[in-house]
Amino acid sequence: MEARKTMRATMRHHGRAVCETLLGTLSNVGATAATEHVLALVEAATRTNGARDDDERAEDEWLGVDAFVNYDPETCEDETMAAIGGAAEADAYRVLAKTLARPEDANSRFIKETASRTLRMMIGRRPRNGGGGAKAESVAHAVRTIVSWCGKELRARERGEERGDDVVPSVASALAGVLDMPEARALATNEGIVDGLTPILRASDRFSVQTMYEVALCFWLMSFSAEGRREMCARGAASVKALMSCAGAATKEKVIRACILALKNITDRHGVDGDAVGDNFTAVDESLRKLVHNLSLRGFEDEELASTLAELDEDLRARRKEASSWERYRDEVMSGSLEWSAAHKDEGFWRECATKLTDNNCQILRVLIKLIDGSETMDPKTLAVACNDIGEFAVHYPAGRFLANDLGGKEHSMRLMSHEDDEVRKSALQCVQKLLVASWRSLSAASE
Repeated sequence: MEARKTMRATMRHHGRAVCETLLGTLSNVGATAATEHVLALVEAATRTNGARDDDERAEDEWLGVDAFVNYDPETCEDETMAAIGGAAEADAYRVLAKTLARPEDANSRFIKETASRTLRMMIGRRPRNGGGGAKAESVAHAVRTIVSWCGKELRARERGEERGDDVVPSVASALAGVLDMPEARALATNEGIVDGLTPILRASDRFSVQTMYEVALCFWLMSFSAEGRREMCARGAASVKALMSCAGAATKEKVIRACILALKNITDRHGVDGDAVGDNFTAVDESLRKLVHNLSLRGFEDEELASTLAELDEDLRARRKEASSWERYRDEVMSGSLEWSAAHKDEGFWRECATKLTDNNCQILRVLIKLIDGSETMDPKTLAVACNDIGEFAVHYPAGRFLANDLGGKEHSMRLMSHEDDEVRKSALQCVQKLLVASWRSLSAASE
């Protein structure tokens, strides 16, 4: 604490000189050990926030960070540093971004984590007046560097490189600090950040509460962009399912709140900026409804969380009333991930919509049969629901049995009769019966 007070006093009286010296050295140093030492001093100089004496001004808490934020290399005061080429080549944003982007052989975990952490603090204190100019360009450059670095680290983690889980806290913290900026969200989508963070949501037992909160916060921030929401709903809504898994497993309200806020944005039928992406979410509606119900029973003290759960529950109830519509059913099938939503067991839906499975050269029927043909690994529930729907089509569409059989429905359903999952075996058996027997209703009634 005493050291922090001393540094705060130094930055108050000599902040510009400190910035000039440290940034100038950092711009010109090459050795890894020397870079680490200078970065440690930079971080110490920026971390002046904390407890203060009564006679200290409130604005002094951030004067270290603000000194680096406001530093302008064009007005170098240290003639000696300038004369020997030791003055900073650029402002603090660009110097630290350049340090973060150093080649791997001239870098270290300490350098990357410290540079990203300091940049995050500086970006958080950036001028908010909306002006342009060189400083705004430097901030944008720093944001691009951070997002690019995070994407690179997450891809390396997916490949199983040695950095593994150790890099996750720094990446999550860095992203959470910049994704409030719309331009950062667009960059993150292009960098594959959604895919990179999704597996982390399912591994909450391996990370601290703070890290999981920041990961969930990243999804919430990205859910404010249409591109981000589409990414989360893609590939069988893998990210959405991971958010649900994290919310269900979390014990801290702030983690649950961030997950639920993200899910609410994603499921909003009109989108948070006017576009409807909710229909892509059909495959997990029922599971989300159950999650919201279970969480609501926990009696959270957080009023915002309780309110969001109530709003999400109301929205899901309204969506459930529309769950038998053809458009929602089509979107669910095309997503490649099926749930036991209302349409699959609704007799009225099949009487009205069975014929639509033959539109566009039997597009939807072909997709259903593709889901069970064994060419790709499918979860048991998707297999069971697909078998159910093929059978319902055979019953409700004239000559549906023959059409489904011609496309391979019977062959693939018979193979699934020996599946290891009970639900799949049962659904496959019923599908085969419907494909083989013309008077299915009579057979079903007789068996009862």
